[in-house]
Amino acid sequence: MKDPKESRNIPLLSDIYGTFISSELALKRYLKRFFYRDEDIDDMAQETFLNAYKYTHKRDIEYPKAYLYQVAKSVAMRELARKSRQLTDYMEEAAIPEPEDQASLEDEVMADQKLVHFCESIAELPPQCRRVFLMRKYQAMSHREIATALGISISAVEQHITMGLKRCKQGVAKKEQGLTPRGSIK
Repeated sequence: MKDPKESRNIPLLSDIYGTFISSELALKRYLKRFFYRDEDIDDMAQETFLNAYKYTHKRDIEYPKAYLYQVAKSVAMRELARKSRQLTDYMEEAAIPEPEDQASLEDEVMADQKLVHFCESIAELPPQCRRVFLMRKYQAMSHREIATALGISISAVEQHITMGLKRCKQGVAKKEQGLTPRGSIK
């Protein structure tokens, strides 16, 4: 009896295609470090394949699996940066404007810098903590909704949020220590 693959006679488009098909589940598990929603993970896996295929079409890659993971990390970082910018934009829109005579340009620059430090601190959180923290603060999900979505206890959700707040506060303070009142590096 013939092998079903032989009877279909479907050629692999490239090494990247074959590698993606054979390691799609592992790649999605890797992307789960960065994202918690299955839809986001599926989108990022698809974008990973498309980017990898586009840049390697009709070229041989010596280590296609390693290349796929490198592309996946790049795609994930780009998406996280985009979401961080969205969060920043949202926070800027939600801010109550201060009277112009009270806030100097220097104060505004320092406030913007503090927001950047806060976003950087969020990005430096451990993956699970970052997921929980963003689900609560960015998506305004309840502790119970987060616990259900991630399959963890409500107590664990509370611990992650507390740890996230503490680490973000420490991260912002640490980064601000490197700045003088005018915002220049010491």
